[in-house]
Formats: sequence, C-alpha cells, structure tokens
Amino acid sequence: MTFAENINRICLERGTNLTAVVKKVKGSSSFATSINKGSLPKESELLAFAKELGCSVMDFFADEEDLALRTEPQNEDEQDILKAYRSLSRRAKHEFMSMVYDFENREELEGDKDISAV
Repeated sequence: MTFAENINRICLERGTNLTAVVKKVKGSSSFATSINKGSLPKESELLAFAKELGCSVMDFFADEEDLALRTEPQNEDEQDILKAYRSLSRRAKHEFMSMVYDFENREELEGDKDISAV
C-alpha cells in the first residue's frame, strides 16, 4: 500500500480525515492534496502525523501482509487496552510493553512451577 493509502486508512480508523490532520500539523490543509498525489512529508511531519493519529510512523508504510497480520479486538477489555496503548507516548509504550513482557514471563514461570508440583 502507498503512504497516501495508509495514512487515509488510519485517519478513517480514527474517525478523522487527512485534510483535518494535515491542517492540525501544518496549519494549512493544502498539503493533503500533495500527499494524495504521492508526495511524502518531511521526517518531522511524519512524527507529528503519527503523534496526532496515535500510531507509529511505520504504520504509514505498512503493506498488505502487515495489515493481514492485524486482528480485531475480541472484547471490550482488548479494545480498552488498545485505546490506552495508542494514546501513550513512545517512551510510555516501551515501558508498557516491558511490563507486559515481565508479566508474560512471570506467568510462564508460575506455569512451570504448577507442572513440577504434580
């Protein structure tokens, strides 16, 4: 998928549109047309777009295979976790994932203890 297709898809998922996002980031909406015609924003603008949309810059460059790997949240808890995660800063996302991995490892170790007790 192209950058324009991805950013428009992400905007749609977030309940907004490219023109509104470009206007917030650049102060003018005219660059939206350029993006749709194939222009790429500057690195600083990519970061600002990602922040505004609550996503990663890499999401703008996803291909069909990347999107196929995505799964929809299965329940309200997963939706809430995903919403909270997307609202975090990059640093907070790393801290959050560190806690998730620690929790996952703890669960695996406790599972091993349960098996050895049998």
